[in-house]
Amino acid sequence: MRVLDVTSIARSRWLLSVVVAAGVVVLSVLWYQTSRSSHMAAALPAATHKEGVAGSVSRINPLYSSANEVDADLTALIFSGLTRLGPDGTVQPDLAESWDISGDGLAYTFHLRQHVTWQDGEPFTADDVIFTYDALRDPNFRGQPAQAELFHSINFSKVDDATVEVRLTQPFAPLLSHLTMGILPSHLLQGQDADALYDSPFNQQPVGTGPFRLTDLSSQRAELDANTNYYLGGPYLRRFEFRFYQDEPALMKALKGGEVQSAFFQSPLNPDDSQYLQSDTDLQVLQLPSTTSTVLYFNDVWRSLQDKSVRQALAYATNRPEIISSILQGQAVEADSAIAAGTWSYYPVLDRYTYDTDQATKLLDEAGWTLQPNGIRAKDGTELRFRIVTNDDPLRAATANDIASSWTALGMPTDVSVQGPTTLLRDMLMPHEFIVAIYGFDGGPDPDPYPAYHSSQAGPGGQNLSGFSDGQVDLLLQDARQSSDVEARKTLYRQFQEAFADDLPNLPLYQRTFTYAVDKNLQGVTPGVLFDSSSRFSQVNEWRLGGG
Repeated sequence: MRVLDVTSIARSRWLLSVVVAAGVVVLSVLWYQTSRSSHMAAALPAATHKEGVAGSVSRINPLYSSANEVDADLTALIFSGLTRLGPDGTVQPDLAESWDISGDGLAYTFHLRQHVTWQDGEPFTADDVIFTYDALRDPNFRGQPAQAELFHSINFSKVDDATVEVRLTQPFAPLLSHLTMGILPSHLLQGQDADALYDSPFNQQPVGTGPFRLTDLSSQRAELDANTNYYLGGPYLRRFEFRFYQDEPALMKALKGGEVQSAFFQSPLNPDDSQYLQSDTDLQVLQLPSTTSTVLYFNDVWRSLQDKSVRQALAYATNRPEIISSILQGQAVEADSAIAAGTWSYYPVLDRYTYDTDQATKLLDEAGWTLQPNGIRAKDGTELRFRIVTNDDPLRAATANDIASSWTALGMPTDVSVQGPTTLLRDMLMPHEFIVAIYGFDGGPDPDPYPAYHSSQAGPGGQNLSGFSDGQVDLLLQDARQSSDVEARKTLYRQFQEAFADDLPNLPLYQRTFTYAVDKNLQGVTPGVLFDSSSRFSQVNEWRLGGG
């Protein structure tokens, strides 16, 4: 549930800003790349890796890949953007070697890397950047609307072949993180309108500037060879082969049968499969946390939930570790903040709300919600009852029932209503017609909690589902999304997280983790937090097999 709108600063998932002063000594870079390419060439004969994924290919094009995770995986290997994200979401240079930000935060000047070539040998220039973002801003763009909405009010212009200027209508620090989208080759696509780009043969025969180039594609597999001219150093792996499977059970069967060396699983594994992976001595099993949290939202329209003590009591009465252990089979991490763990601005503040029914009882009694002879808590003649609404995801439904059982046992009768995703969002969440809800929140690679916690977003249609309103928090969030100073943003977001933990407008429950089973001989796999599934390839050019 992400809505992006830079003109109103109201509903966006935005990403962090950094001012990088980068100086590159050309001779040193050439020496490094020559040395790296020579080392890689010596390792090529045995350096082939096969990975399995569940799904199929649709369009291998950065403009459309966000709609399909297999497309996103391949796009991450073939293309590169102006910027890239480090393991914790810190912005790093990519096709843009460095950038300058004007004092008012409205103009960004990007200095492009020199001597970068496309995988067909043509030079990369500012024309490619302008073409890509013009295509994204085309009124007839046929990709995900949220992907394009941010850029409607942002202007890209060419200064010269190696320089691009970006102008905003208002300061927006997370911009840099949104510029990770892969750049397209204008020399191959120039003249194609939005409809033509969507159906272009290019989407099956992509050409990028990334670490791997596509050499063969079928419904069963994609074969990619190392791009030996990759500007960050040619990959150690000679070939990366993707194999596509109908679903995750078929993928697991392929992994067990040795068809692939590695596999990425989105859904929680059943106990038998989990035990198999842990016992397989040929595999290293990584649990990669995502930035998406499952959150328990309290709607403060309800009088009982306007009392902070009641919200805190409900948090103490919610057994998050048990939910992770029993329902999610341990394939999640406890969410201890409104900002995702593993990201650069995360500060754990919710660890104080451990499962403690005695503390929950004490807070409820002190707030006047006392246990009546009928076993139900009441205050001034009103009983303390709740209904939790959620979507029909089995894990969320099971989570809701677990929480309802815990609250009911403390004298707060709670039932659960499971809805289809469209009904839940349209009829309950967006108009704020609910008491308590369990739903997901993806803050994206940049923390920017503004859309979910600024008071301007608390009305119908806004992402501030709990109706949270605090003047001091508003100022913290406004300053943090306008500052270009990363350390200043960290300080502001720490203050926000502490204020959030005290007021507790909602309770983040957990962040899902995804299982990445990888050949134990594959070295250098250190992806960090997943902003999307393709984040696991953020340093793929450093991967190597054995001593390669």
